[in-house]
Amino acid sequence: MKTSSFRFIIIFLLVPTLLSACSPSSSPSTQSIPSKEVQSSKKTIPSEQGQYLSMTYTEYVNGKNTDKGMIMRVMMYDLATKKVTKLADIPYTSQYPLSVISLRDHAIYYSADVDDKGDQLFSYNLNTKKSEQLSDHLFAINDIVPTTQQGPLILAAVNKGERALKTIFYNKSSHVMQYMHNENRDMNSWAIAYNQSKNTTYVARYSEKEMDNQRNFAAKKQSVMLPSDYTITEIDNSTKQERSIITLKNEEVSSMSSSNDQLLLVTARFINHGNLEYSLVDIATGKRTKLELPISSRSFIYMSPDGKGIYYLGSASQKNQEEGRGVYYYDFTSKIQTPIFIQEEGFINNFMLLNK
Repeated sequence: MKTSSFRFIIIFLLVPTLLSACSPSSSPSTQSIPSKEVQSSKKTIPSEQGQYLSMTYTEYVNGKNTDKGMIMRVMMYDLATKKVTKLADIPYTSQYPLSVISLRDHAIYYSADVDDKGDQLFSYNLNTKKSEQLSDHLFAINDIVPTTQQGPLILAAVNKGERALKTIFYNKSSHVMQYMHNENRDMNSWAIAYNQSKNTTYVARYSEKEMDNQRNFAAKKQSVMLPSDYTITEIDNSTKQERSIITLKNEEVSSMSSSNDQLLLVTARFINHGNLEYSLVDIATGKRTKLELPISSRSFIYMSPDGKGIYYLGSASQKNQEEGRGVYYYDFTSKIQTPIFIQEEGFINNFMLLNK
């Protein structure tokens, strides 16, 4: 039986979930934030303006009866109307439940197993209600990020027979996948963020060899494992030219998002130990500012379009990440945490803030 409680990690990897100290150039200052069939829902999609949250919610088909398996309920929260809409139910067959709604493409992109040989990229057309397999050579997919209607999908995925997560640009028209550094078997693309205003992609990468060395050292010393260094790189989506933004010394990037001129990071300093940290990074200069947030969230945090708050997946309690787990909005001025969607019978696996 599959479990939907954890993000898929390649079976060969020990998932880095926490990290260590920054190099001098990346040490943050501290600041408080300012005062196998798809079922379609009958509900209509809100008008295409503004922003929305795309949410993946896994649940047993028949209550808690595991005999009938699980499904991914693909949900949308409209920021303007503040309404949650279920767009489709997709059978959960992948190693990690992953879906994303693209209203611009009138589609849901998701991962699904094919013949028990690994997960492939699929699309579900919201107009025709039909699914289409888009890839045949992948093994696992950790991220699917839509860009523009004419632009590519950005994937963090593993090829069959390999270990490393690759950054992949999938052309929706030609169905061609363009790999970044495909020859490098040591580089892992752990977190991916898209910035529409700049038409750029941000990738947090680490060395597989370095992570193995840290794991072996911790096992030998019977100590808490430190992560390898993480480097955040900017990719120009048009030219595919790259530029290094910041390197974090022995510090893991658990999650990353981008808006306007900043990156919003969730990081940790040890593997499976210690507190999470939140910070903003200036894209132009690499200057990092630590944020003091009264939240508990390991991943999936996005700045609101107006910059007045954040949307995050986690808990209203800083002590217990599972207490009242759901998607929340935290207002910087009022310091109020407003629940948007709380998991009940199922499990919220991931969500993404997108433009219509």
